[in-house]
Amino acid sequence: MFESGFRTPGARRARVFGAAALIAIGGVSASAQIVLPGAVAPSPEGTVAGAAKNKSAGGGEMGAAAGPAIMPKAPAEDAIVGKTLKLDGEGSAIEFSRAGAILQVAKLTLVGDDLRRSGETCRVEVAGTPLKLSARESDTGLRRYQVAFPACPFSFTVLDGAILVTNEGKACELKEAGCRADPEGLWGMGADEIDPKKGEEMLGARARVEKTVRNTFRELYERNKKEKPIRNYLVKEQAGFSSWREEVCRSYAREPDFGYCALRLTEARAIALGAQLAAGVKLPPGVAEELAAENAKKDVKK
Repeated sequence: MFESGFRTPGARRARVFGAAALIAIGGVSASAQIVLPGAVAPSPEGTVAGAAKNKSAGGGEMGAAAGPAIMPKAPAEDAIVGKTLKLDGEGSAIEFSRAGAILQVAKLTLVGDDLRRSGETCRVEVAGTPLKLSARESDTGLRRYQVAFPACPFSFTVLDGAILVTNEGKACELKEAGCRADPEGLWGMGADEIDPKKGEEMLGARARVEKTVRNTFRELYERNKKEKPIRNYLVKEQAGFSSWREEVCRSYAREPDFGYCALRLTEARAIALGAQLAAGVKLPPGVAEELAAENAKKDVKK
């Protein structure tokens, strides 16, 4: 869970199509193209979070975390340009390119449920590329964009060689193609790109980044502990992060062996907390009121 623009709306629902269907891209039964307008220059968003002071930290949930805690640097758009990013490491794919300073979607392929043949999959090669991107406000220290795709509008946050897509908690029905697809989730390294020799390295990196998350959270909490609404909000967000991460990453290819998805989201969490530490905590609309109502109920029970 990430504050102000980096939270996936609601709990991530079950995939519209199963993992087995995603793997079998070569056997899809339907194909179509949707023509869309071209690209427009985005205005870069987000700020680079300053490094949190390194404190002594204990072992994380990954076990030993050799080396110092890491405050990841907020990735620039170049981290995703020229790569093929796949949803859950297999299935729908996206590619980004630059035209001068303009970031754009060079290619987009969506894989989903065939609405005309129950139980079969469909593949939509989106035509009319490049697709334009519009920068969106983000106070997480990470860049965020909206894709101009009328048939399936979605936004994404730029991570290190990956993107996290949100789509209002809804799957898209591409009626012209007879296809229903869900773009929500982590798009990143493909299953066939993961080097078996890198497994231990990824797990170790995640453990070190988790040190930073814990250290930065403690410092943020201490700074705001006298402000009850902010304090309660921080605690609630931190408590829900692990389960949210599990929800997002459970379908990612080879995740139990490498933890690639969890590493990317943990890095983003560290950056988001660093941004809050640098610029202050901004409560999302309605959160203060919700917390006040919850506290009032607790007081009544007492």
